[in-house]
Amino acid sequence: MGPATSNHHHADLLSHCFQEAERRVPELTRRCIEAMLSSLQAAEGASLHNRQRQLFARATISLAQNRMVLIQTYPRRLSEGFDNRSSEPGMSGLAELSDSSMLQLVDDAAVNESLESVRLLQNLLPLVEHALPILDARMSSLIGLDTVVVEKNPLRPSVFARELRDLMAEVEPDGDVRSLWMQHIAHVLGRELGQLYEQLALMLQQANVQEASYRIRLVEDPEASRAVAASASATSVPDLLAEQGIGRGPSWEDARVALPAMPSLARSRSEVESGVFQAFLVRREPVFDQPLDSAYYDELQREHAAVDAQAALPVPDSAALAQSLQALRGLPVVERPSLPVSVNSALNADDWGRFGLAHERTRVLLELKQRAQRASQAIGLDLVRKLVNQVARDPLLLSPVREAVVALEPALLCLALTEPRYFAEADHPARRLVEEVAQRSFRFNDEFAAEFQAFMGPVREAFNRLNAGRSDDPQPFSLALQGLKSGWAAADQAEQAARDEKLGALRLAETRQELADQIAWEISLRPDVFNAPELVLNFLYETWSLVIASSQLQGAGAEAQTQAWRTVVGTLLWSVREETLRQPKEVFERIPGLVKALQEGLAMLGKPQQESQAFFDALMRLHSPLLKLRRARARHDARQSDFTPLDMGEKLEPVKRVVTGVQRPFVTAQPWMAAQEWANAGFEDTRPTSHESDFSLAPDMLEPEVTADPPEKAPLSDAQPPAVQRQDAELVLGRLRKGARVDLFSQGEWLRAELVWASARGALFMFTSPGGRSHTMTRRSCERLIRQRWLRPVESHVVVDDALKAVLQPALTTQEPDWADTESDALG
Repeated sequence: MGPATSNHHHADLLSHCFQEAERRVPELTRRCIEAMLSSLQAAEGASLHNRQRQLFARATISLAQNRMVLIQTYPRRLSEGFDNRSSEPGMSGLAELSDSSMLQLVDDAAVNESLESVRLLQNLLPLVEHALPILDARMSSLIGLDTVVVEKNPLRPSVFARELRDLMAEVEPDGDVRSLWMQHIAHVLGRELGQLYEQLALMLQQANVQEASYRIRLVEDPEASRAVAASASATSVPDLLAEQGIGRGPSWEDARVALPAMPSLARSRSEVESGVFQAFLVRREPVFDQPLDSAYYDELQREHAAVDAQAALPVPDSAALAQSLQALRGLPVVERPSLPVSVNSALNADDWGRFGLAHERTRVLLELKQRAQRASQAIGLDLVRKLVNQVARDPLLLSPVREAVVALEPALLCLALTEPRYFAEADHPARRLVEEVAQRSFRFNDEFAAEFQAFMGPVREAFNRLNAGRSDDPQPFSLALQGLKSGWAAADQAEQAARDEKLGALRLAETRQELADQIAWEISLRPDVFNAPELVLNFLYETWSLVIASSQLQGAGAEAQTQAWRTVVGTLLWSVREETLRQPKEVFERIPGLVKALQEGLAMLGKPQQESQAFFDALMRLHSPLLKLRRARARHDARQSDFTPLDMGEKLEPVKRVVTGVQRPFVTAQPWMAAQEWANAGFEDTRPTSHESDFSLAPDMLEPEVTADPPEKAPLSDAQPPAVQRQDAELVLGRLRKGARVDLFSQGEWLRAELVWASARGALFMFTSPGGRSHTMTRRSCERLIRQRWLRPVESHVVVDDALKAVLQPALTTQEPDWADTESDALG
């Protein structure tokens, strides 16, 4: 790739970064505003001084009024800032960013003009320090800098702070209110920016953008001190080495590489040290093209004889191996030990044919070494075996997956004869095949489950075909991967259809609740809510706002009905005012229509009548003075006519009026859902069995804390670890992101589930497990399951990258590959 092509590619990547940021900012802004509203409300309620409460109330009301302006305008402001990054018509964005005359500290100095901005920036930086240094390093490299210059990162936090300060100054003239806004947005904005920076850094990593180095300064540099964060998994060998400080500096590059003795290159158990592998993958030196001598081929003859002797030994008993595996089946999957697998393990002959035998795989290795002519070919073969052995020892992979990688060794070895360094290429078909199979396998936690067997069947077929062909062309690996991914896509499509149906119900409920919260704020700004009874305000804020929102979401055809529901708000507030009760005739005329409208609206929403009966009873008690007046009038009329009236019913005790002043609604974390919506969203799929009844996920959200005796059928053995503390459970749940995997105990079995959706306010979560099963639950239910260790986050990683790290830098691993294993040891 020439300089012009490279610059064009980097410019495209930079534009893609801006586009990704612009895509995420609207939702990011909305979440920040909602969190600010909740925080300001809580602060108002906790304030002990009237002046402070008034200031918090003003800040809350102003934020509610300007909510949509901020949500719609802030992303546009940032987008315009990104688009104006070139000040000269003929100058590219990359050139401008890397030019020392551009984007200096002027921007940050402008931010520092405002004390609020300074404090905001100070509060932001600790929250993004885990992700920002990585983005700074890759962004500096992207714009053509050799060292990291944090001020040149066009997405640095000061840019977000500056645009936010300017926009807030435009919509809110009161400096005290703006200061409160700045204080209450810092934490959530920092958390959101940290996640955005993680995504952008990962995107650049996947595009093979390496990290620029940090300058070493003799004086304290607060900006450079942020570089202590660890970098993410790399995708190329130079990046892997650079992470550990390997391959940088003139002393390493000038060091001479000493090849191992020729006989050692002929052995099946590699004696090549990690330093040689490092130099082999990074530096294309003539020493690696050195011809193999006679001592090498003489040693090969002895190795062949050793393999022939091993082949004469009795074949391991597959039935005994199957029996030992079956003994593990009765254990909970989270307690099953990780079976040892290595290149010397005996595999199931029914699955892998003759390559299930370790000596047959070793024979392929020696045959290829016999055909090798240069040291690079022998080292490449040793590297493949080392990597296969390292993947086989990965404890996070199920044993059948590790065995499959070991079984594929003959096909992988054949490629190394013509491409000795192919495992250093992130996009090589063989490396991608191993990685994709490993990543797909993380969807499962039970090797005996039907879903896992359905996954492994095509994998075994594809691997056996590759072994049968044993081509030195990578094309068969590419075709094999395409075939597997095609089958996976078909299965995913069927699961996606069922998932989308349930997600639709959840997203509708979330959208409706967000709109209802906005409507509740609009109601709270009405002058006639002052000193309204608390139960009426609660009904309007929590229930009737949902009726209006539900009607509004039905589209243009429901405008008249929506307006009718809005009119009910004023009628209800008017009917319960004390001065209104002095107008009995008008109230008597309007109450029946009001009650009918309320009942129709609740029925449209899908709220059961019994759930609202308490409100209607209380409303009747609020109108009790009028009812008493009506009964008195009826008795007076009866006496005048000598007619004795029937009993008008029991006397109603009036509801005690609570003087509320101006009561503000709280942002609702848990979206309300009707019973049918609850079932459609997948909560029924998550209902426990009888022995899990203590962990009820019932929709009423009022389940008591877990204090009962243990379930009759415990999901774990008696040696299960202690329960997780509440604060730790909250922390675990807070770290879960979309795509995270967990082991979940549901319906009497442990499932590997993936988090596919979480509500914006973190109140609802949907997990899916293989087979298309959905597991939707509330935040409280998730935290309780985590505390009881019935929901456990599962670690995953980039398998081939980590194997490369272990081979190139053995000190990073806890255990070196054990080449002394024998087939009988593996059966152990």
